[in-house]
Amino acid sequence: MTDSSSRSLVASTLILVTCLVLGLLAGGMLVIGVVFVSFWKSLAPSDFQAWFGSYSHLIFWLMIPLGAGSVAAAVATLVVCWSGPPTRRRWLLIAALSAIGVMITYPIFFAATNAAFELGGLSDATVRALLDRWASWHWIRMGLGILGFLAALQALQRS
Repeated sequence: MTDSSSRSLVASTLILVTCLVLGLLAGGMLVIGVVFVSFWKSLAPSDFQAWFGSYSHLIFWLMIPLGAGSVAAAVATLVVCWSGPPTRRRWLLIAALSAIGVMITYPIFFAATNAAFELGGLSDATVRALLDRWASWHWIRMGLGILGFLAALQALQRS
């Protein structure tokens, strides 16, 4: 195998991995946004806080590795493919920046908000207002995740 063909194989494999992890991340966020948030809003605020305190760690342990994996895969793919076609490079840059954007929302908003929900003891009005803000922030990060996935698919199409 020539050096050029081995680089092409590595680049193609990385683009596929990036599409996979960004697709899983975007899909997971879609499930959270559509299914979980609707379920959470249907609960009494005290029941929601109890549920969140008991089960949110399971979502955390799924989504944080997917998010970190998405950033790692997208950035690695961008670096490996940097000398390739400019159009593919632009799509990979969008995918990488989108994945980073998804992860940046966690320390900016979700870490403290999730901790407050887990701790419990919030008033009903506070829970409802905070959950509405949580949902809005989640739609922003979900949009970034979907954008990153679609950008990775565009890069795949151009490889």
